[in-house]
Formats: sequence, structure tokens, C-alpha cells
Amino acid sequence: MVKSHIDIILYSTFLIFNLVVGLLAGRRVKSLRDFSIGNKDFSTATVTSTIVATNIGGGFMFYGIQNVYTSGLQFIIPIVGGSLCLLFVGQFLAIRMGEFLNNFSVAEAMGGLYGRNVRVITAISGILVAIGSMAMQFKVIGRMITLLLGFEGLWVTVVAASIVILYSAFGGIRSVLITDILQFLVFSIFIPILALVVWNHLKKPELVTHTLATNPIFNLRNTIGWNPKFLSTLGLMLYFIIPGMNPPIFQRIVMSRNLEQVKKSFTYAAGLDFIITMSIAWIAVLLLSDNPGLVPNNIVNYIITSYAYPGLKGLIAIGITAMAMSTADSFLNSAAVLAVNDIIKPLKTSWTFWQRPLIFIRLFSLIFGSFALLLAIRTTDLLQLLLLTSSFYMPIFTVPLLLAIFGFRSTTRSVLIGMVAGAITAALWDKFFGYLGMDRLIPGMVANLIFFMGSHYILREPKGWVGIQDKEPLLAARQRRKEAWQHFINNIKNTNIYDYLQKNLPTYEVIYSFFAIYIIGATYASLYTIKEDTITHYQSLYNFIYQSVLVCTAAFLTYPAWPSTFKYKKRFITIAWPVGIFYVLFVVGTILVVMSGFHELQVMIFMFNLVMASFLLEWPLMLLISSLGTILGCLIFYMYCGDLYACTSASGSGEFKFIYAVLLVSSFLIAIFRFKEKQKRLEDKNTYLITLYEERNNELAEILGYREDFLKELNQDEKALFDHTTAAYVQQAIYRMTDYMRLEVSQIKLDELLSKVKYFIKLKDLSTLPEIITKKNTKEEFIYGDIVKIQQLLVDSIAYIYKHNQSDKPIIIGIEDATLGHGVNNMKDYTREVKALKFIITTDQLIPPTKEVYMFDEHPSITPIVRDGEKKALVENVRIIDAHYGYADLSQLNTHLYVLPVNVREVRGKVMELLRSPVVADPEELKHPLSIQLEKELLDKIKNEKIDAKIVINALDMIKKYHAGVKRKSGEPFFTHPITVALILLGYCKDQDAVVAALLHDTVEDTGLSLIQIKAMFGEQVAFIVNKVTNLESNLRRISLEDHENISRLMDYQDERAAFVKLADRLHNMRTISGHSSLAKQKHIANETLLFFVPLSEKLGLASIASELKEISLKVLSKKK
Repeated sequence: MVKSHIDIILYSTFLIFNLVVGLLAGRRVKSLRDFSIGNKDFSTATVTSTIVATNIGGGFMFYGIQNVYTSGLQFIIPIVGGSLCLLFVGQFLAIRMGEFLNNFSVAEAMGGLYGRNVRVITAISGILVAIGSMAMQFKVIGRMITLLLGFEGLWVTVVAASIVILYSAFGGIRSVLITDILQFLVFSIFIPILALVVWNHLKKPELVTHTLATNPIFNLRNTIGWNPKFLSTLGLMLYFIIPGMNPPIFQRIVMSRNLEQVKKSFTYAAGLDFIITMSIAWIAVLLLSDNPGLVPNNIVNYIITSYAYPGLKGLIAIGITAMAMSTADSFLNSAAVLAVNDIIKPLKTSWTFWQRPLIFIRLFSLIFGSFALLLAIRTTDLLQLLLLTSSFYMPIFTVPLLLAIFGFRSTTRSVLIGMVAGAITAALWDKFFGYLGMDRLIPGMVANLIFFMGSHYILREPKGWVGIQDKEPLLAARQRRKEAWQHFINNIKNTNIYDYLQKNLPTYEVIYSFFAIYIIGATYASLYTIKEDTITHYQSLYNFIYQSVLVCTAAFLTYPAWPSTFKYKKRFITIAWPVGIFYVLFVVGTILVVMSGFHELQVMIFMFNLVMASFLLEWPLMLLISSLGTILGCLIFYMYCGDLYACTSASGSGEFKFIYAVLLVSSFLIAIFRFKEKQKRLEDKNTYLITLYEERNNELAEILGYREDFLKELNQDEKALFDHTTAAYVQQAIYRMTDYMRLEVSQIKLDELLSKVKYFIKLKDLSTLPEIITKKNTKEEFIYGDIVKIQQLLVDSIAYIYKHNQSDKPIIIGIEDATLGHGVNNMKDYTREVKALKFIITTDQLIPPTKEVYMFDEHPSITPIVRDGEKKALVENVRIIDAHYGYADLSQLNTHLYVLPVNVREVRGKVMELLRSPVVADPEELKHPLSIQLEKELLDKIKNEKIDAKIVINALDMIKKYHAGVKRKSGEPFFTHPITVALILLGYCKDQDAVVAALLHDTVEDTGLSLIQIKAMFGEQVAFIVNKVTNLESNLRRISLEDHENISRLMDYQDERAAFVKLADRLHNMRTISGHSSLAKQKHIANETLLFFVPLSEKLGLASIASELKEISLKVLSKKK
């Protein structure tokens, strides 16, 4: 008893389960928004499944199998257009539809473009197509129940349709989606099972191949040609491939979170739709092969009577009903939304119960469902019903919406003219041109297009091709395509094949020997699969294969014992390893498979070869050599014997086919598992590194916070605790321990920088990838700085803004020309300006205007960043900006501004990279004869002066340590230069501070010694003189100055001792100017000396120095190449 009623139990359970799940899912429906599009919190998988479930209705199971059975390619080709349509929406339309994401329906979108009248017309048209589509699905459900379960009468269809109407009316979009997922899973299981049942029923599986090869309906030449059937096929294909944007499909777009989800959902849906469509077509092909004489209208009856048995009948009924219900509920929901949101609402009705729209929308759901049910009872031809209902929609509405999506906008008058033309053409086409065999849809759309565009230009309407409003996603997509193409070109240009092959070498030499052992086992196994007569027939080829394989085997087996000459830098094995795998596993393997007649064992060995290659090589290289090896093996065998199939055997047991399939699947599963295992390790490593980075960032924030507190207290009480010099020295020490950052300066193209930033953001642990748009408005092509740190700065900033981007807006990276500025000590009212680049990371559409000059502080405080827990992630960004002497504004959550110098070396001297370098005197330099001679001469000269020798010796020790390892162009130690300057200075100035300053004058500019340290060790006067003669602003950060700025500072020398030291320095440089390799540089220095230093020396009464400087300068300027 239970067995005879198993189908009824299964089917009833399915219907009840759908009703219960649908009603429970809709309990949270409180508003029109909840009913129509929900809270936009659906996953991509949910949206994808409901797109597929809506797109493939139950009617397709009937008319799809029937038309493939009778028309073959004439129907298969058009229905592939349905998958291409979804792909087109995902890849091309989605990125242009940002302005429509806040609408509830397609009619609301049209109303926003062309006014209330167009909105109402679109709503009415959409309701008509929805009723027709629901009617077709209800008809399918009724036929299915009658055929499979044997129930007769209208009440069966009424009951099943009522379930759909009820949960759709009271559950809203959430119940539709939940039941769609359930129904999608059901028919995804049902279709393969049905195909397997029909396949197992075939007595001779080779009949399928025979049918495809001999039946004219599968002949491409017969399908394509200028005849009425081809025109009908073409029209049907255009119907499937043109995005009709019917109400449920448009609803799936606007219920998505963002355009990226729309793109992914429709792209995935296209693939799933294609698989399901081809599976249904495959069922039709199997039926045609099994019984080619069926009456088309009785195909489904034949499936039931010939293949179905108790249990399977119920499953078939459930599967087809699920396909029908998933489409019907979506159309019913969208129709009710159109009625309430786009007809009643625009009319501004005064009905009191409009204040409670849910009552109204549920009432319309019941009314439209009832209309569809009545239409289903009276209709017989399902495909004609589908085309008829679509003729009320696509010729009227699709054209203006698609044009609007692509950026063409006109007026209401032009749109209405096009709609009327499309409707009239669709209505009259069959009467006058029905003999052509083309349905009315495409001609109606063409008429709409012609009259719409024609009236726009003839009537000189405004607008036209104005473009889309939300351009950022389209711009981002174009940038991605451009970057992908550039990346592809760069990979081709920069690929080092040799290095790539070296990466594929085994880590341990013993693997070569193990591989050779595998080859020996596989080769001897092949001996048992090839018959004696086959070996005799292909004796020469057979002998060559085995001899060459044995040579390769011996080479790999003995590789660990190879002499070091052959192993040198692995040059030979780098090429031999992939070539050996290519030849032995795939070229030879393919030849042996074909030669053996596809013997089971030989095929199994070939599968093991694939698995072995996947373990030994990276998958791109494995795929390349396995594919090329297989093709080359077939070609070699074909050229040798002239017939690739001469040795093949069609025989083979079903058990072997099953084992073969298991081997095939398991082999690739092993390869995939290996890949997944590597990926899992990388993910774990990435998680570990992220954790370490966050901990380091938090620890750094705490250290910097403590530093800020310490310095604040120090500044308040330093008079009581220390003198000014000691306080400054402590502050500098803290800066070098915490804030200081060493830079590795290099250059990078801005386009390459942006491309790398977009790549690295993919490696961040983000739930979804943000949409990134770059806007480059600068004349600069390169930036010079620490590229790794700049990349880190931009990536961390993007990740921070993404985290606080609640509206999922695209993130814009703007680059513009800007100017950085800073003051210069001893130059009143002067601001030094440096070329810079402004980086803006924002979600705002408009980039903030650029200031004339961005001033960077001597030491910007990071206290606000450290104190703000949310902004701790940006601590490193502040340090990077500080290290690049840049400017940052991080006050807003959705906008970060960074200004970086185009060339950091214009402001940050190379000496900054030496601040933490160890300082140790070089013993060899101390023994240098010139060093010893000059030091002795200096100490002898100061004996008779009022100069403390201990202080001079201390200064000498300092320059020996800090200038250690540096040589002058003549080869002597560099510190001999400041000693010589001190000797020259003693000729006209006997001041102790001046002499010490002369010894130290290059330390601040060229070493890590700071003015604060000089001041602490040698006093304020020495530090003042050194500061005046150095080419750097030396505070916590060293700032490089231009020549004219140094001269300007020196002109305001305030203390003539500073001028004396500088003149001595210049005199020694001029005496050794021939050491400069560049004559242009020599002349530049000579000209500067003649124009400035000669007059300065005359002003100070140093006539002899002025004369010598003038003489050397004129001599240099008179030089010729």
C-alpha cells in the first residue's frame, strides 16, 4: 500500500514543505521594501540560485525536450542564447546599472527616466507578461500531476497553484528566494537522475554517436542557411540572447548589495544555466537515439511510461513542479510590486488602506495568481504562450531601457512613439509577415528602436548619448581590463623561462631516482598490454620508444652521482627535467595508449602519469606539457601509421569504464587536494602574519603613546630637570628609537604602483574585494621613494576606508600634482617649495581641491592616532609619511589625504639612512701617511694658540669614527679634508670654536652625527657655526637644501667665524677640484665661487684667499673639452 502511494506521499510532502517554508520565511515582512527587495543582505549564492530558478521554468522541460527532439540544432543553438544573455547582463550591463539599484521595480526605473506615464505603461506591460508566464508554469504543474500521479480534473492544478500564490502573497521576496533555493536544489538533482535513467535504458550506447553523426537535425550545414527555418531559428535566438529585463530578472538586480554582486551572480548563473540547458538537451538526444519515432506531444508521456517507476515518478513530478514553481512565484511577486508601487502609488490615491500597502499588495497577489490560473486552464501550446506574453513586454519596454543602460536618454514623447510603434508591429506582424517564420518579438523591437531613435533626432529632442550617471563601476571595469592586458604583455616581456623552470626542480636529488624507478615500473607494465602482432607491426617505433625511455631512465636514476661539472648551477637538469617528463610520461604514454588499442591497464598508467606530473610540477606547466605531449603523441602515431584509430578497440567492459571514470576523477581530486593543501598552508601563514602585524602595530602604538606622554612631561618640566641641550638630546634619542624609519629609495611608474596596490589589496583578509577606481591627473610618470612602504601606505589606507564604507561605494584613488612646503632657518618669510603628488583615497565622488602648498611639520604629532583605537591601524602610515617628509590628513573616516614629494631625495638627505649605522674608526685609515701627517701638523700648530688640545683631539676622534670608510676621489681618507680645512682656517682665524667647527663641518651633512650631539659635546657656539655652513636643515629630520638656499643662509652669517669656515672649506675644494670627473660640475662650482665666495672673502678682508679663489675659478672656466 505504501509502495503504490509513494509518489503521492513524496509529492504531497514537497508541496506542504514549500508552503510551510515559504510562509515561515516571510514572517519579517513589514513594508513594501521587505516584500519587494528585502534588506539587500542576500548572499551571492542565493541570488545566483534564484536567477537560475527563475530563468528556467517548468515549461522549458516540456517544450525544451520536445523541440530538441524534433528540431535538433535549430533549437539547441537558440537556447544557448539564454545563457549568453545572463553572461551579457553580468559582464556588460551590470556595471552600467548603478543608478537603478535603489529602485523597487523595473517600472520605477523607467519612471525615473521618462516620467509617470511611462512608468505606468511599463508596469501594465510587466503585469501582463507575469500573468502569462505564471499561466504557463501552472499549466505545466497540472499536466505533470495528471501524467505522473494519475489525478484528473482542474482541482489538482488549482491546489498546486494555490500553494505558490499563498506563500508568495504572504511571504514576500524572502519566501520566494528561500523556496527558489529549495526548488533549484531539487531540479538540479532531478535532471541528472533522469538523464542517467534514460542512458541506462539504452540497449546500445553507441546509438547516441550514430544519431549525432547521421541525423540531419544535428547537421550544422543544414541548420544554417537562408530559409524560413533559419529565420525562425535566428529570431528565436535573438529572443533568448537579448536581455529582456523582465520584472523578476530586474528585481534580482536591484535586490543585490552592489554591482559586484550583480556581476558575479549573473556570471555564475550563466554557467549553471548552460549546464542545465545542455543536460535537458542531452536527455532529448538520448530519447531520440532510443526511440526516434515518437510523437513530439507525447514525449513526456513516453518518459513516464517507459522509464518511471514508483518513487521515480514522484521525483520527476517534484523536479518539474519545482522548476515551474520557482518561476511562477518570482513573476507573481514582481507583478504585485508593479501594481502597488508603480500604478497605485503614482496615482496618489486617497484610499485609506493605502496607508497599509501590505494588505493591498497581498490582495493583488491573489488576484493576479487567479488570473494566471484561469489562463492556464484555457491554454494548450506552452511555447506560443511564452512568446505571446513576451510580445506585450519586450517590443514595448526592452529597447528604451537597454539604450538608457548604455547611456542614451531622450524625452517621454520619443519613448512613447517608440513604444506605440513596437506594440503595433508586434500586433500586426503575424497577419502580414507570418509566412516568414519569424516571431513578432524581434520585428517589434526593431520598430521600437527605429521610431524611438528617429523621433529623437527628427524632433530634435534634448539629451541623447549623455552617458550613464554612475560611471565609477564602468571606469573601474575598463581599468581592470586595461591593467589585465598590460599585465599580460608585461608577463610576456619579462618572463624568464629559465628561472621558472628552475622553480619546478625537485628540492631533493633522490626524487630524480624515484621518478626513474616509476618509469621502469610503468614501462615494464606496458609490455603486457601490447600484443605481439602489434609490436611486430610497429617494430621500429616500438624499439625507438623503449631505447629512448631507457636512456632517460638511466639519466634520472644516476643523477645524484653525476659529476659536479654537469650539476653546476643545475643548468642541464633545469631543461632536462621538464623535457624528460614531457617525453616519457605524455608523448610516449600517448603513443602506447593508442598503440595498445586503449587497453585498460595502459590507460590507467597514463592516468597515473597525470597524477605524477601534478605532484612534480606546478599546475600551469603540468597542463601545458600534458596537453602538448598528448597532441604530439597522437600526431607522431598518425604520421607513422596514417590512421590514428587503426589500433583502437571499441570493446571494453562496463566495469572497466566505471573504473576508468573513478581513476580519472580521483586523479584530478588528488591533484586538486594537493593544490588545496598548499592553499590552506598559505592561508594559515597569511593569517599568522596578519596577527603578528596587528600585534606589532598595537605594540608600536603603545610605545609611541608613551613617547608622546614622556615628551609632553619633559617639555613642561625640562627647566627643572635638565638644561635645554640635554632635553633636546633625550628627545632626539627617543625619536631615533621610535619614529625613525630607514628608507630604501627607488623609482616606480605611477601606473605600476597603482597596479601593485590593486593586486596587494586582494591579499588582504577582506570579506569582498572593494571596487577600486583610479583617477590620475598628473604630469608626473614616476615617484621616487621607498616603494614598498608607499604601497603599504596605500593598501592599509584602502583597507581602513573599506572597513568603514557602510554604503559599499567604490573606493577612488586620486593622484594629482601638488606642492609641499617648509620654512628654512635664518631665511625670514621664505617657504621652500617641492614638487609633490597628492594621493586621495576616498569614497566621495568629488576629490577635494588641492591647496597651493601643503606645509609639513618638523615632527607631526601622532597622539590623535594613538589615542583613537579605531585609527591604530594607521600608525604605520603616519610614520611612513613622516619618513618621506610628507603631509597627511586622516581626520575623516571615508577620505584620507597624503602628499608625498615626487623625489624624496630633494628633501630627505641620504644621511638620514645612516642615523642608526654603527660608527667605528677604520684602523687602516688611521695608519694612512697623509692622515698622520695632517693630524700632527694641526696639533703642532695649535700648541702656540689658546686652543684646548683635548677638545681638538676629541673632535678628531669624532670625525675619524663618523667619516670612517669614506674616501676622497684622490684615494685618501675623507676625514683628511676637514683637517685640511682646519689648517687653512688657522691661517686667518685662531678661534677654538671655529677650529672645532671646521673639523666637524661635514659631519651633520654626511654622517649620523646631529647638531644636538655636537651641541651637547662641544657647546652651543660650535653647533651654531656647523649649522650655518652645512647644506642641511638639521633638526630631528635632516632636510636637504638647494645651493641658492645655502648661499642665502650663509650671507646672513651673523657670526663671521661661520663665513671663515665656509671659505676655508671652499678653498680646499677648489684646490682639489680636478678630482671632479664632470667638467660641467667643475665650471658650475667655479662660477659660484667667482660670483659669491670671492666677493665674500674680499668683504671679510681676506685678499689672499680671494685672489687664489679667483685664479682657480678663471682657470677652470677657461677649460675646454
